[in-house]
Amino acid sequence: MPNSFWSRLRHALRAHKMVLLALLAGLVMPWVVFVNVAEDIWESGGFIGDKQILAFLHAHATPALDQLALALTAAGAPLPMGVLAVLITVGLAVWGVRRQAWFFGLSVGGAMALNLLVKVLFARPRPVLWQSLKPAFYYSFPSGHAMGAAAMATALGFLLWQWRGRWPASALGALFALAVGWSRVYLGVHFPSDVLAGWTGAVGWVAGLHMLFSPEFHQLRQFWRESLHHRFPNLVLPSDETQSAPA
Repeated sequence: MPNSFWSRLRHALRAHKMVLLALLAGLVMPWVVFVNVAEDIWESGGFIGDKQILAFLHAHATPALDQLALALTAAGAPLPMGVLAVLITVGLAVWGVRRQAWFFGLSVGGAMALNLLVKVLFARPRPVLWQSLKPAFYYSFPSGHAMGAAAMATALGFLLWQWRGRWPASALGALFALAVGWSRVYLGVHFPSDVLAGWTGAVGWVAGLHMLFSPEFHQLRQFWRESLHHRFPNLVLPSDETQSAPA
C-alpha cells in the first residue's frame, strides 16, 4: 500500500506540475509579499522609503505627468472598474460560460470587498506631504485603485490564457495596473507600500480563485480523495457536489 501510494503521488505531481508551479508563483509568493508589507505597516507604520519616494516623484512633477496621472486614476477608479467588471461578467454569462463568469465576478468583486475590509482593519491615514490634485479621504492601505486594476488584469489574463493573443493582452493589462498604481503615488494619495500591497493582494486573490475553478485543481483534489479513501476506508469525506465550484 505505501509503495502504491507514493507511486501514485509521484505520478500526480508530474501530471499537475504546472498547477503546483502556478500555486507557488501566483498564490503563495504574492501573499508572502502582502503579509510582509502589512506587518511592516502594522508594526512600524510602513516602509522606510515611503515618504522619500513620494517626495522624489513630487519633485519631478510636470504638467504633462499631472494630466496623465489624473487620466489613469480616473480610469482605475472603483466606479468604472466596477461597471466594466459587471459588463464582462454578464457578457460571459450570456455567452454561456458561467464558470468563467463566476470566476471573473468573484475575482474583481472579491478583491474590492477584501480591499475595504483591510482598509477598515488597518485604518492607515493618507499621506499629507502636499495638496494633491485629486484628494482622497478614505483609509490608505491598501490602494483600492491598484488592487482593482490588478485584479481585473490578472482575471482577464487567466480567461484569455488559451487565446493566441494572450501575451500582448496580458502585457497591456499588467502595464495598465502598474500605471494606475504609479498614478496614485504620483498624486500623493497613497504610499508606495499601499500600492504594492494592492497589487500583490489582488494577484494572490485571483490566483487562488483560479486554482479553485480550474479543472486541473479538481483532478488533483480527486486524487487526494481517492488516496485518502484507500488508506482510510472508513473516513467519510464531503461529497464533490457540495464542494464543486459553481458551473
